[in-house]
Amino acid sequence: MSICDKFWNANTIQNEVICFSTDASGAEIGGNLLYAPQQIHRLCSWDGKIQYEQNRDFIISNRQIRRTVDSRMPLLDREIYCKPYAGQPEKSWLRLPGGEQYFEIFPEIYRWQCRVSYSHKDQWTGFIPQDQSFRLPRSMDMLQSGADFHLVFYGDSITAGWEASGCDEHVVNLACKEFHLVLYRPPYQPAWAQIVTESLRKAYPPAHIYKYNRSAGAATTRWGVENAEQLVCPCTPDLVLLAFGMNSLQDEPARFRAEIEAIISRIRAKNPKCEFLLVSPMTPCDEIAGLQKNQLARQEAALAQLCENEHAIALAPVNTMFREIGLRGKKHIDLTGNCINHPNDFAVGIYAQTILAALGL
Repeated sequence: MSICDKFWNANTIQNEVICFSTDASGAEIGGNLLYAPQQIHRLCSWDGKIQYEQNRDFIISNRQIRRTVDSRMPLLDREIYCKPYAGQPEKSWLRLPGGEQYFEIFPEIYRWQCRVSYSHKDQWTGFIPQDQSFRLPRSMDMLQSGADFHLVFYGDSITAGWEASGCDEHVVNLACKEFHLVLYRPPYQPAWAQIVTESLRKAYPPAHIYKYNRSAGAATTRWGVENAEQLVCPCTPDLVLLAFGMNSLQDEPARFRAEIEAIISRIRAKNPKCEFLLVSPMTPCDEIAGLQKNQLARQEAALAQLCENEHAIALAPVNTMFREIGLRGKKHIDLTGNCINHPNDFAVGIYAQTILAALGL
C-alpha cells in the first residue's frame, strides 16, 4: 500500500500513526487504529530506529494498541503541552474551557508518535468520498490530452505543508513574500500538495503539469480574497485547489461561502476557464474552547451546495472524512502534527487520498 492507496479500500495499512498521552485525569489515552489488526507487520518509533515487540512493548485489544507496564513506547505527559494560562494575549485562543490552562502549539509531538503497519480483514463501512472529476471537464480533458497544465494550491499552513516530515514547498507568508518551506526528518513524507501533484503526473504522463503553491500560514478566506489576483492569477491556472478554513473556522457558513466565491470570481476575472477543487480542512483539537462548536461541517455543506449550483467547481470533503475517522475512536493526538490544528504524516495522507478520490484517482 502506497501513501495514495485509499485506506478505505486497503487490506494493508502502512505507517498509521498512534500516540500515547495522559488526559486531564492522568489516564492514558491514544493508540487507536482504524481497523482491528490481523497481523502487525511493524510497529516502530517515529524515526524507525526502534522496532517495538508485541507482548514485550504492547498488546492488542480489538482496534487499540496498549502499552505494557514495561513498554519502551513513549508516553507523552500532558503537562508537556498543557500549561497554566497566565494572561498571555498570544495564548488566549489556545485556552481550554474554564480559561485556566492552554495547549501549546507543539510541533515536536512527532517524537512521541509511533508508526504501525498491519493487515486486517475488516470492511470499511463509513463515509467514502466520491469521484467529482465530472465537475471538472476541462481539467480532465487537458490532463488526458497531454496539454500544459497549470495546477495551483491556494490556502493556509496546512496547504503550505507545515508538519509534513518531507515538506519541500515554495510558499508565501501573509505579506505575499515567497520562501522555501523545508522539513527533513523520517519518514520524509511530502506535503499533500506534492503528493497530489505527483499522483496526477503518474496518472497522466503525457501532461506537462506545472505546480504552484501560493499558500500562507495563518491565512484566512479574507486574506485569500485580498491576495488572489496578485498570487494566483499570474500562474495562469487551469485548476486551483482552494484549501482554506482552519483559520476561519468560526465564520458563519454564508460568509465563508461568499468569500470563497469572491476568490473564485477574482481568479476567473483574469482566467475565465479556470476550474476549482474546494478542500475542507481536518477537524482541530476538540479540547480547546475556541475551536469547539466550530462551523467547519456547516461550511463544508455550504461548499457542497456551491458545487451543485455553479459550473466547474468540485469538492473534496476532507472534514467529513476526519469526522468519520473520529467516530471510529481515532484520537486527535494520533492525527495531529502540532497538538492544535495541523495534520501529521498519516493525516496528510488522508488529505491526499480524499482529494485524489475527488479527482477520480
